[in-house]
Amino acid sequence: MLNIPDFIPGPLDFYRSRASFDWKKLKLFLESERDSSNDVYEELQKHSPYNKDFLSLQSLDDVRHVADRQTKAYKNIELLSLGSTILNLRRPATATRIMMQLAPASTIKYSVSNILFTSALINMGTDRHLRYVDDISGCYCLTEIGHGSNTRGMKTTATYNEDKKQFVLNSQNFEAAKCWVGGLGQGATHAIVYAQLILKNTNYGLHAFVVPIRDPATFLPYPGLTVGDMGEKIGLNGIDNGFVCFNGYQIPRVNLLNKLGDVTEDGKYVTPIKDPNKRHGAALGSLSGGRVNITCICEAMGIKALTIAIRYAGVRKQFGPFTDEVPILEYQSHQYRLIPYLAAAYSLRIFNNYFTQIFYQFSMDSLTGHKGLSDLGTEIHAISSCCKPLAGWVMRDAIQECREACGGHGYLKASGIGDVRNDHDANLTYEGENHVLIQQTSNWLLKISPLESVNFLSNAIDILRKKFVATTIEELCVPEYVLSIYKWLTCYLLKTSYEQLELELQKSFLLYGLWSLEKHIPILYQGGFTQGPAAVTLIQNGILRLCSDLKDNAVSLVDAVAPPDFILNSVLGASDGMVYKHLQSSIFNNSYCMERPKWWQEIIKFDQRNNNFTYCVAVKILRIINLFDDKTDAQLQVLFSTKEIMVYNMYLM
Repeated sequence: MLNIPDFIPGPLDFYRSRASFDWKKLKLFLESERDSSNDVYEELQKHSPYNKDFLSLQSLDDVRHVADRQTKAYKNIELLSLGSTILNLRRPATATRIMMQLAPASTIKYSVSNILFTSALINMGTDRHLRYVDDISGCYCLTEIGHGSNTRGMKTTATYNEDKKQFVLNSQNFEAAKCWVGGLGQGATHAIVYAQLILKNTNYGLHAFVVPIRDPATFLPYPGLTVGDMGEKIGLNGIDNGFVCFNGYQIPRVNLLNKLGDVTEDGKYVTPIKDPNKRHGAALGSLSGGRVNITCICEAMGIKALTIAIRYAGVRKQFGPFTDEVPILEYQSHQYRLIPYLAAAYSLRIFNNYFTQIFYQFSMDSLTGHKGLSDLGTEIHAISSCCKPLAGWVMRDAIQECREACGGHGYLKASGIGDVRNDHDANLTYEGENHVLIQQTSNWLLKISPLESVNFLSNAIDILRKKFVATTIEELCVPEYVLSIYKWLTCYLLKTSYEQLELELQKSFLLYGLWSLEKHIPILYQGGFTQGPAAVTLIQNGILRLCSDLKDNAVSLVDAVAPPDFILNSVLGASDGMVYKHLQSSIFNNSYCMERPKWWQEIIKFDQRNNNFTYCVAVKILRIINLFDDKTDAQLQVLFSTKEIMVYNMYLM
């Protein structure tokens, strides 16, 4: 077993000592022993761009600069390289989780420039485009100001000029500007641009082109382009999201990514895919990878918030039933607020470990020319179109609940939850708006039968039921039979080694299942599945019981999936549980704590003016009162103004 260090003793030991399992074994079970994330954590701390104090106040330019340095550092970390995470098929989701919890903006910036851009070139281009793979700062231009999910309605055009053997890119108006392009605002030199292919006044649909954007020597845009930055956002400001408009911008014919469709020098269209709908779907196939990745991102950000909130709940004490205060994690209402989301995070973790490996294997098989992958590709598209919205919505609610569950302290920037909430928000929109994606999955379910995506689970149960039946050496010495014995052995060792862990995971699955089911109770009645109050009562009581059963294990369940403190970066969620010590340090050390504002003299001048005004008013009121004494109404109207009489009447009241 790999060496995983113990936590520093502290207030959380109360719950850690009550856990019914070893959190280290669970951590290794979820990650696999050889893929433990500790080696990545140790490596990251050697790179100075990742040791930045993220709580310090920074200008937008500072944030962008740090993100750029981190992006460059990412490229030089061998443990995070494509060869380590994909070619060796180590847990591909592990790198995503770690980096998104540490530095989400630069991680997305790196993914767009070095993975999405490169994957699009490889998947849709041919040998003539390989020169763009290395040492290029790329971006991916699909969305337009006026069109997002409706990709068929894109207005950017690429019209072929037979005389010059060039494509001429045009944006009809600002609505056709490519927008929200990660990396384009300030840094990208090249872009994958989707445009309607026009040949001899005929539209052949959306096609992808590799387009030079900036001169690498000066970083200035080329003539014919209007390139700009989208400006500050509510999160992920390290990413320079930009826009581009094309005004008769010319690119060579060979810049068309031509694996799915090509144009000859004399302007004829040739394609191996005759069906325009299939060609359109294939052109956007790279987006499935983005959705798979975002599902992992949602899980990672939710776990970060849950780690903070649950550890805080194990330390924060309030309102004891008699005299002594107790941790708020002991309260049923608090358990109900947090523990179902912890169960949801575990369900996502297990799903992502499985699905990302399936996807990356599919990607490798596609690149090496394996046949018969179309059905699997269709199913991956359908699953990614539903798991991304589900993960995004559930973890959005989890993060918000964590913020509120930490009370006022959760509103501090130093708690870390606010940044997680803001950075997570984009997951609900990019790579496909959630509601539109759900419709795509629904369409797939209506058209074809599923391909039994969870066979790996049911097969494990069947394997454990099998017995040794060979009676001769000949029966034994059959490759398939020997392999079946190894399958049984593997399943049995997993079952016996992690039996207690599996029990805890089953509890978390049941809790997530019932908790999710509670939201659909009206449909159970509407469809006639149930009548009367029994179902509602049982479901709700079941949720509360499971929350109570998992309460003592909540801290250790979080420990097994939590990032280390230098990534968590939270005064409320540190592994030592010293909440108030860290709060005091954060409050006392912030730059505003003991300092008067730079504009303090303005306050004094205002107060002086205000005091003089108040003094004058007071003197005038006293004068009015003294002079009013023993005066008739007629005399008052002669001596004083209407306002002064009103002041006197207010005084009498």
